[in-house]
Amino acid sequence: MAEAMKSHHIMEASHAARILANLDRETVQEKYQDGVYVLHPQYRTSQPIKADVLFIHGLMGAAFKTWRQQDSEQAVTEKPIEDEDKYTTCWPKTWLAKDCPALRIISVEYDTSLSDWRARCPLERRSIAFRSDELLRKLRAAGVGDRPVVWISHSMGGLLVKKMLLEASKKPEMSTVINNTRGIIFYSVPHHGSHLAEYSVNVRYLLFPSLEVKELSKDSPALKKLQDDFLEFAKDKNFQVLNFVETLPTYIGSMIKLHVVPVESADLGIGDLIPVDVNHLNICKPKKKDAFLYQRTLQFIRETLAKDLEN
Repeated sequence: MAEAMKSHHIMEASHAARILANLDRETVQEKYQDGVYVLHPQYRTSQPIKADVLFIHGLMGAAFKTWRQQDSEQAVTEKPIEDEDKYTTCWPKTWLAKDCPALRIISVEYDTSLSDWRARCPLERRSIAFRSDELLRKLRAAGVGDRPVVWISHSMGGLLVKKMLLEASKKPEMSTVINNTRGIIFYSVPHHGSHLAEYSVNVRYLLFPSLEVKELSKDSPALKKLQDDFLEFAKDKNFQVLNFVETLPTYIGSMIKLHVVPVESADLGIGDLIPVDVNHLNICKPKKKDAFLYQRTLQFIRETLAKDLEN
């Protein structure tokens, strides 16, 4: 396992780090269940960890690939990339860990493959409510809530974050998650639904299979209730919020292009709303470390956790 952690393949190294952390009962009390990966620190360290930053991907995303640097020719080769200054397959692990070493950085993964959304899959397993409850329990087992938290989400992952926080607010055993949440970053999250309902059935189901088509449509009662409840809740708790949104269409194959999340849908109603000239897939993939997307994200994390990181 120690050798595997040295791998240039981030997935292999992160799997090894999770296994070793779960075996280390001397210095690690948290339990990292399936789909919960610690990106930093992956080794024992004397550096005190003062806050957590959590990364939650969207549909058809993953714990690592969602947060890679915007694709380059080098990335397409799928060869190990030795020089992470030129290209990183996971910017939270490479860039953020160096800029903020006092953070524990966690990325989660949940199965969003098309096979999981077939009719034989129980209906409740395909809902945002079910997945948020499952993720919340796993994150609490990993000690999320024991220290200050910033949540970072892409697309449907932002809806999961909203649902998780609302559910946590109803459960006394989850109160620390709420009390320690400092802020949330939303990358192109469809708070008010998506234009997908305007496209053909085939296109809609390619992007948001089965139940998600209904849950993410602009006239979805469940989505409106989630938005209304969370907005009131977030204002009451004074969460710091930053919203990014794409302005370019996303190409699906060679024939279809669509604007997945329009500006008006990405507007939570609180916090800054920043349009960026990228598509839906690249809104969470900065081109390089000094790119605006990363630097503004870093600024938000530092400012939101300023008091906690100083202590």
